[in-house]
Amino acid sequence: MQLPQISIPLTLPFEVPVMLHPVIIHFALVLPIIVLLLELANLGFKRRALSLSSLGLLLLSVLFYVAAYFTGKADGSEAFELLGDEAREALGAHKMLGTYLVYALLIPLAFKLVAMLLAQKWARGALIVTLIMFISFMIKQGYDGGELVYRYGVNVAAVTEAQEAASDARDELADMNETLTEQAAEIETLKAQIAAMQQQAGESFGEKMDKAVTDAVSKVKKIFSDDNATKAAPQEQSAPSAEANGTI
Repeated sequence: MQLPQISIPLTLPFEVPVMLHPVIIHFALVLPIIVLLLELANLGFKRRALSLSSLGLLLLSVLFYVAAYFTGKADGSEAFELLGDEAREALGAHKMLGTYLVYALLIPLAFKLVAMLLAQKWARGALIVTLIMFISFMIKQGYDGGELVYRYGVNVAAVTEAQEAASDARDELADMNETLTEQAAEIETLKAQIAAMQQQAGESFGEKMDKAVTDAVSKVKKIFSDDNATKAAPQEQSAPSAEANGTI
């Protein structure tokens, strides 16, 4: 079942530096375990000092979990753009479980306060049970965090540099593809212009050829016409001479 997305409605007045999450998370993992050990020991010793120490460490745990949330958010935002789809999904699940753990830690804290104020055994028992459940999910969260680092290389310098280089190469390839697309469009435009020029040149050449042929035919016709006229002229001149001779 998919858990609903939640967040901590708190905005810090400063920018959280990256790479603080690995430091903070060690305290966040260890403190609830120490609280559980103190509560188990206090079942036998029943010392107020142990109970107060447990309460102090539990309050400190809440602070460290809030710090782990914001430092993890900063580190995750830094690495998110360089991750693949699978790593992004894993990072999102890790962030969601971490947010739930921040709120879940308030449950044993509430039972601790009830146990101290009312001195009820059921409240102490509920405190121990909720601590065990919380630590179980906490260990799962710690395992997932380690997997993000060692499997996906989140915020590992060498992997980050390689991912940045790959990202830069993808950007350059995209730019080259865009340039090639533009050049291909320009080539197609040039081809169309050349085809139009060739068509225009062909039509002009055809018109000139037609005109030349027409002129040549006209000249040939004129030559034949002139030649026929020249041949007909002597015959017309010889006819009157014959008539003149007959008359004499």
